[in-house]
This record gives sequence, C-alpha cells and structure tokens, in this order.
Amino acid sequence: MKTYLSITLLILAFVLTSCKSKIDTVSGYYDYETECVSVDRNGFQTVKAWGIGMTEKDAILNARRRAVDEILFKGIRGGSSLCEIRPMISNPNKRRDNLNYFNRFYAPQGDFERFAGLPEENWLRRKLKINQKNEGKLAYEIIIEVDMMGLREHMRRDNLIQ
Repeated sequence: MKTYLSITLLILAFVLTSCKSKIDTVSGYYDYETECVSVDRNGFQTVKAWGIGMTEKDAILNARRRAVDEILFKGIRGGSSLCEIRPMISNPNKRRDNLNYFNRFYAPQGDFERFAGLPEENWLRRKLKINQKNEGKLAYEIIIEVDMMGLREHMRRDNLIQ
C-alpha cells in the first residue's frame, strides 16, 4: 500500500509539473505595427510606435526613427483612421536611390529627430519583459508626435517629394 501511494504521488507530481504552461516571450524580436492615435490641427500627427533596443534610450530612439520611416515609406494603417494612410514618399526606390541621404537622416542626432518628438506628457505605455532568448533587448511602446508639415517641407526642400 505504501509503495502504491508513493508511486501515485510521484506520478501526480510529474503530471502537474509537466503540464505547467511555459510562455516564452519574444518581445525583442516581434515586429509591432505603428498605430495612429490622433491628428492635431496644427500639423502634428500623434502615433503609437514600438522601439526595440538594449537600453530604454535606444528603444525610444528606434521608436522615433520607426515612426518617421513608416510615415515616409509605408503609411500608418493601424489605429485611428484620422492619420494619413498613404506614405509621404510614394516611390519605393527613393530610399535605395538616396541611401547616403537616409543614413544621415536616421543617424543619431539626425534630421529625423526634429520631426519626431515626445509629447510633454509622454509616458512609456508598455514595457515588455526581458527574455534570455532575445539577447537582453527591450521593447517599448511610446507615444510620438510627428510634425507632418515640417517633415513634408523638409522632404520637398531636399527634392524627395513634389
């Protein structure tokens, strides 16, 4: 009887530990979509973007870079329908043809930072957990205000759009 009880408890313990849900987060590698939050009458478009980086500062910089890049080349399709859905630069080859320009534009302290600011009352809405599998990268969701009129004028001045 003692042996039967020991074996039953051992099997029960094994079954309970093996049924435990193991959720792996891949936050540092998942590709999140930039979404429209609102459009202001003064030419600013507020978007929610995700940035991925080794530090919070890198992730925020990457989110700002990504928001401008998606507005320029992809358009904002998610979130509110108030935002400009079409990309600002309709020719997909502009990035390839002007590679040096865009490398300088998106560099740290590059021109893109003038157009993608953080609202005064910004908050990090969501920080995803660190996972050992994603080499310590963090994913942050932040709110970014993009100066659409300034960005469009800058692209016109540099002869990238009409």
